[in-house]
Amino acid sequence: MASETKFLPAPEIQSEKKGKITACILSAYDLPDCENGNGRNATAALPLYVSMELLGKEVRTGPPSARRRDRNSFKFVSEKQEGVSSSDKQSTSSSTNGSASNEISISAPLELLYPQTAVFKVVLDNKQALVAEVELSTVLHINEPKWLILHLEPEYKTKSPPRLDDTETDEHGPTLRLKLCLIGPFRPEVRALLSMSQTWFSAMDGITAGSSAAWGAITSTVLPKQFPRSVQKIFLVPTVPLAAASAVLLPILLGLLTIGLPFFLPVIVGILTVAASLGIVGAGVYLSSSTGRNIASKILGPVATALAATTAGQQMIYETGPRPSPVALAEIVLPDDMIGQLVVSLLIDFIGSSSYLLPGVGEAFDVTWAPIQTILLMAMYDKAMPSLKYISFIEEIMPFTDVLPSGTLGWVRKYSPLVMEEGLKRVPDHIRDIVRDTHHGR
Repeated sequence: MASETKFLPAPEIQSEKKGKITACILSAYDLPDCENGNGRNATAALPLYVSMELLGKEVRTGPPSARRRDRNSFKFVSEKQEGVSSSDKQSTSSSTNGSASNEISISAPLELLYPQTAVFKVVLDNKQALVAEVELSTVLHINEPKWLILHLEPEYKTKSPPRLDDTETDEHGPTLRLKLCLIGPFRPEVRALLSMSQTWFSAMDGITAGSSAAWGAITSTVLPKQFPRSVQKIFLVPTVPLAAASAVLLPILLGLLTIGLPFFLPVIVGILTVAASLGIVGAGVYLSSSTGRNIASKILGPVATALAATTAGQQMIYETGPRPSPVALAEIVLPDDMIGQLVVSLLIDFIGSSSYLLPGVGEAFDVTWAPIQTILLMAMYDKAMPSLKYISFIEEIMPFTDVLPSGTLGWVRKYSPLVMEEGLKRVPDHIRDIVRDTHHGR
């Protein structure tokens, strides 16, 4: 059952409203030296603890567990803890007393934690401190631990955006290595959907196992494993006349459909609708089986992972506060390049004009399609043409106005300056001068 939702990391806590930020401090590298009063005989500064400040709270680790041999570096994780997962370690939540553990955490509602900036401070024995900041919503994905290298700056320096990396660095400035994880619950509708899907998949697995066993019993007792050749030839008796009739009647049926297309169109549309509905139901049943789920997870898993990694995806799945707007969700899936947006715009105009296939009935489809089209066009062209959303909604919701290509209009407004600029670059200079002289002569 883990294959269905493995692309959505499950929260480690069950409280509906609580979240937790956990930091596992690994080591501090290249800490600065402190000078004596005469400016000579610099001695290495020793770290006392590492603290994390967030939402007015402060939590601290204990002193480092070991000192490395070079570069004034210290290790905070003990030998016993190096092979233990973060969920098995003892964390501290006290804001006043230190702890021998290198894992510190702060609990609060996820919607309060998510937009915050965590401040990590390495306090030295010379009463100086080195500081780094991490924007949680920008750096972390909820319920996914991330290993970070924070570049530390002296606390007294003017604040500037901290450098952050998740790979090794060749620079020898002071750095802090840690593992950071923001834990939080799913939104209620996501939890309900996951719960229902698990129940449905369990029921389908039971039905599939029972039907497979029943079919195996029937085929093993009733049907022979191999039909004799004489029996196989008997099956040709009805097959050949049916095949011949199909070959003869198919062109006639196609001709009648072509001539009477205006009369048969509603029937054809009805048949295609029923066929598509049956196909969707059949595909849903197959994808609910164990085999279908494995295939779907390989195809949809990367898509779901990419969606969950975006800011709008995080806000849609987890209890981070206000839900993302439909336009923000559309921006995730829509292309942002010129050719891709042209293809989508032409497809939008085609779908909007398809209501003319069934006059009268198709206009009822426009009531549903109008807000969807407006959201898609806002996601692609609202910055270039803010008025397009009003034009799109009005032309789609009003009867007999679908002929206006709103999607293509937005594409032209956004990309026509770029196309014209590229075109002028390709025009030879003498032709450009002739055009300019002719324009001035007029």
